[in-house]
Amino acid sequence: MKALSFLGAAKYEMVTYVWGERSYTTRLFPEALTRIFEPEKVIIFVTETAKHYRPSPSEPRYVETLQERLGDRVEWVDIPEGRSEQELWEIFDKVASAVNDGDTVLLDITHAFRSIPMIVFAVAAYLRRTKGVTIERIVYGAYEARQPLRTSSPQPEDRAPIFDLTPLLDLLDWLSGAEALQNQGDARTLASRLEQTQHSLWRRQGGDTLPRRLQNIARQLRNLSQALHLARPIDVMKTAHTLCPMLKKAHDEFHQWAKPFAVIVEKVFQEMEALAYEQPERLDVENLRRQLTIVEYCLWKNLTMQAITLAREWLVSLVTLQRKEGDWLALAQREEAEKALGAAVRKWHRQESVDVPGWFEQWTLSQKAAEAWDWLTQLRNDVAHCGMNPRAASPNSILERARQIPGRLRALLDEAPAGVLWTGRVVIDLKSLYTDTAKLDELPRYIESAKELAGEGNEVVLTGQAPIWMYLAIAHALHGKARRLLYDSPVTGEVVIFDHTPR
Repeated sequence: MKALSFLGAAKYEMVTYVWGERSYTTRLFPEALTRIFEPEKVIIFVTETAKHYRPSPSEPRYVETLQERLGDRVEWVDIPEGRSEQELWEIFDKVASAVNDGDTVLLDITHAFRSIPMIVFAVAAYLRRTKGVTIERIVYGAYEARQPLRTSSPQPEDRAPIFDLTPLLDLLDWLSGAEALQNQGDARTLASRLEQTQHSLWRRQGGDTLPRRLQNIARQLRNLSQALHLARPIDVMKTAHTLCPMLKKAHDEFHQWAKPFAVIVEKVFQEMEALAYEQPERLDVENLRRQLTIVEYCLWKNLTMQAITLAREWLVSLVTLQRKEGDWLALAQREEAEKALGAAVRKWHRQESVDVPGWFEQWTLSQKAAEAWDWLTQLRNDVAHCGMNPRAASPNSILERARQIPGRLRALLDEAPAGVLWTGRVVIDLKSLYTDTAKLDELPRYIESAKELAGEGNEVVLTGQAPIWMYLAIAHALHGKARRLLYDSPVTGEVVIFDHTPR
């Protein structure tokens, strides 16, 4: 660990600096810093005035005292007085240059003068972001908070606490994370802060009262952010549905351990609640409404490419719901919807002689859907081909058209067909759950493996060579977890065990 400290030109009094159970008596805090925190190197920044300062004519200069007491561990760096903006930037550069990539740094502002503490915080934030530096702590020896507080004649045994100011630096990261989430839907920085908060508290303190939910919430925030940026609406709805109750349950932990997040958590909850859907594998009007909300959310967060991509797939899902057939996420089903839309555009907008499927042509929304498809296809191509076209649309044109997406899709949603389509079919080969021979005493492990493979709300098919007791136990365990359970063998074909699909 490398300590960075400062030395001023002022008469410092002898006092006992205290950090937890450790303490050291000195008038020069860089010495207490070295004895209490034991860095490998201490870099002390000193102005020309401070370099020559001595508390009285009969006493040595501070730099001589520290050099004698700290020996080879101390390194001196000259800095200007800080009397101009240019000199302040010189101080910034000097401090930043004293740190290498990946260093672990302890910063001390006890004897820093005038605006230097502000520079130290700016440097700390800069180093963390550009050099991967670990800021172990920012400390301040609070001489003015000593106990007892003798104003006339302070004594060496008076105890001055050392304040840990690192949370003020952490606040910058919290604010940066909150800004990224609110402006770009990017929760990675906030997730990292939540994880680091829980890890550091458990590492330093331990005990039953420490936070237990922050890490799991961080994981879900990161999952949600990834799903948004990869334009995965089903994952967004599912993760948001998982995240919302977690945010509610962690209310007290936020206020105790992650106060900067507590300030924005209600706003985060409201945004996530609008995106959440309990059964994202169920395609119905409500699912389409939530997906459209995700499109609007992406536009709000400046995720324009994602919004355009989602809008195109939204229209395919709408047409698939109108067709009322099969697994709505199956490639064949979605291709049929795309073919119908493409044929309608060619026939009605380009006057080509093509056949449009009867189920689509008879739909009351067919004309509007075809118009929207033609418009969205052009917009999507302008984005997907990255402007590699001599007649490419301008970025401003793309952004302006993208803003029209919610209005165009909402007009279709208002007349969307009723009905429900499902997706999700999981085949579990029970033979794969064990090696050689199935063992009754390992049944709990087989059940847990099957439940993990089955997921939530899917259609599950059990197959493969396995004893009857294993089939019965796993079938029972999947009751309430699988939406539909089937048994399949070459002899019987598929046999429905139970079907809880909502009608």
